[in-house]
Amino acid sequence: MAIPNLNDICDCCGGYENQPYLQLFNDKCFKIVDQKDIQGEFCLGDVTLAVDGYQCVGLNLEAGGGTLTIFDNQVIVNSPSQILESGKAYARGVLIKITYPIYDNNSEEILLSKKSVKISIERASDMQSLEYPLHNLFVMFTNPKSNDPEDLINKIEIINPNLDYVIKVSALVLFGKAD
Repeated sequence: MAIPNLNDICDCCGGYENQPYLQLFNDKCFKIVDQKDIQGEFCLGDVTLAVDGYQCVGLNLEAGGGTLTIFDNQVIVNSPSQILESGKAYARGVLIKITYPIYDNNSEEILLSKKSVKISIERASDMQSLEYPLHNLFVMFTNPKSNDPEDLINKIEIINPNLDYVIKVSALVLFGKAD
């Protein structure tokens, strides 16, 4: 749903007046909104993923390095030729939303430029983890039926490095059974 008054966007975000924003609309399209004009769009109405199950995650994540495991497929890969267990459900997709408070623990407004967490993604193929910055939305879908560890994320964690405030993490994890 679009924000009815686009000026409300600027009032909530630490003084970024006249800043274009990416916003999700009811027509399943992300649109670049510049005040009252739409400048571009990216629509998701035709995106699907085969799903054999799901899990919702919603927790507050403590300040100062608090870590939340969104999912862990617990894959142990001994060699690149190993395949995933047929019929077993593995996390194949995830949608993660981060919600920040308006004020920190010192009752000071949190600037938009300070609203960032870390996402750690561990590959199933070699168990290597990489950490990336994340603001408020992360979406990833992998092949929902593949038996190949190259097509699977083993684990995703969210880390809150902010010392002065707790964040809320909401996630939808989608599972698919290996063929």
